[in-house]
Parts: sequence; structure tokens; C-alpha cells
Amino acid sequence: MAPSASLSGAFAMKRHTRTNLFLIVMVALLGFAVYAELRKEDAIATDPLFTLDLATVHTVSISCKDCTPRRFEKIDGHWRMLEPFAQAADDARIERIVAIARAPVRFRHVAGDLDAKKLGLEPPWASLRLDDTTLTFGTTDAIHGDRYVMVGGTIALVPDRFSALLFTKPESELATPPVSTIDVARKQ
Repeated sequence: MAPSASLSGAFAMKRHTRTNLFLIVMVALLGFAVYAELRKEDAIATDPLFTLDLATVHTVSISCKDCTPRRFEKIDGHWRMLEPFAQAADDARIERIVAIARAPVRFRHVAGDLDAKKLGLEPPWASLRLDDTTLTFGTTDAIHGDRYVMVGGTIALVPDRFSALLFTKPESELATPPVSTIDVARKQ
């Protein structure tokens, strides 16, 4: 074997090792970035969107642009959809909707400081009524993807991890498929 062949093999090994080390460093940096983001989320979790004892909520109403309005009531410890279907709702799903009120706030502003119309809050993209409290949802922030939410006299920016719950079809919130869907399936 010629000496030049062994040198190029050693050089290739070093290049391979360098590439692996670079990839390991990149994975470590990405892992650290994820960890830092989670720590940041934990830090803001102490400031919820609205202080509300979620266990005391008994009525929920959801309305939004281009979707069917839905209404729920907690009866004997279980959620029931009253509108558009009158039947048992998926308790876990409705509890997740109610938990939106406890979403962590990144920034909070007095409602008069910002133009609610420009933020999609007047008219709102969606509204969530929990008993006597109404949360209105606007557009998302272009930089972080946070959602503008107005509660009372404040406008807050919250991480948008709940929009799918507000804009979903009513059938997905039921404990069982709607009666009309079952009847159609049986007839076929």
C-alpha cells in the first residue's frame, strides 16, 4: 500500500469525524433551544389569561366566523351539547376548551392602547363564553404566531395552541357520533 493512500484514508476519517462532531454540536444546540423555549413557557405560565376556577364553569358557548355556533352545559358532572346537537359531549374535549382561559400570557395590554379592529378583535374571529366571562379571539401575531385575545379591559398575546378547538366541527366534540349520522349509516 502506498503511503499516499494511507494518508488520504486518515484524512477521510478525520473529515468524517469532523462531520459527526458538527452534527452532534448542532443537535445539542437545538436541544438547548427547545429546553430554553420550554423554560420560557413555564415562566409565563404563572400569568394565566384569566383567573378562573375551571371546576366551577357550567356553561360554554363558542361562536366563530364560518363555523357552527356551539353551546354546552355541565349537568351532573358531565358536559352535554345543547346546540347544534342535543346529546352528550366529550368531557375531556370540553375541559380542554374551558382550559383555554388558563392559557399563559406573553404580553398584556390595556384594551385602549391597541386598535382592536386591526387585531381582528372587532368583530372577533371567535368568541368563547364561560358562564358570564367572554373571551374574544383575533388574529395571530406575525412574528411569534401568538393569538390576540381580549378579556374584559385587556388584550393579551397567548401562544396559539387552541385554535383548532375553537374552529372544529361540532361532531368532533360529541361523546358519540350525532344521531342523524348513525341513522344514515344504518340505512345504508
